[in-house]
Amino acid sequence: MAMNIERLRALCEGEGLKYFLAPDRPMVMMGFGGLHGHYQAVVPLELDGRFLQVRTVGYLHCPADHPHVAKVLAVLGHLNYQLRMSKFGWDPSDGEIAAYADVWLEDGDLTQKQFSALFKSLLPAIDLNYKRLTQTIESGEDPGEITPESVAADTLPSKLRGLLDKMKSPKDDDEDDGFGKV
Repeated sequence: MAMNIERLRALCEGEGLKYFLAPDRPMVMMGFGGLHGHYQAVVPLELDGRFLQVRTVGYLHCPADHPHVAKVLAVLGHLNYQLRMSKFGWDPSDGEIAAYADVWLEDGDLTQKQFSALFKSLLPAIDLNYKRLTQTIESGEDPGEITPESVAADTLPSKLRGLLDKMKSPKDDDEDDGFGKV
């Protein structure tokens, strides 16, 4: 079932998203803030409303003649292998790195829950991998996968990080933890 711009606007409003309408085609534009940066995305309706894509704009760039392009492409390939709905792409003509999630609307209507899932997949993927990709572009060295622990280490205040570390560390059975013996 084809989608029209009114339905796309209703889905965006159902998610509480602030957006702009493109003046020249059926597309909405929006911005997001994350732990590691601010990102822009577009959601165009293509093929007479039968295809919808959530896509980043201006995410990262790595020109084809960049000395670390092979390492960057290896990281992008690894991410694409791991991620389910969201994918990363690279345009060799201008070096643009984009992330996107696609939906074909051939014989059904996109529900609010499905629309929400697009963003719940794409936004963490772009934010959590931004530093990894940036470091690979700059140094040619892949710092490795992002783990919840590394995100917490980068974003939590030191006192809270210390408390979490204490909670995760194994305790000696004889040590009095203030809770008594169980």
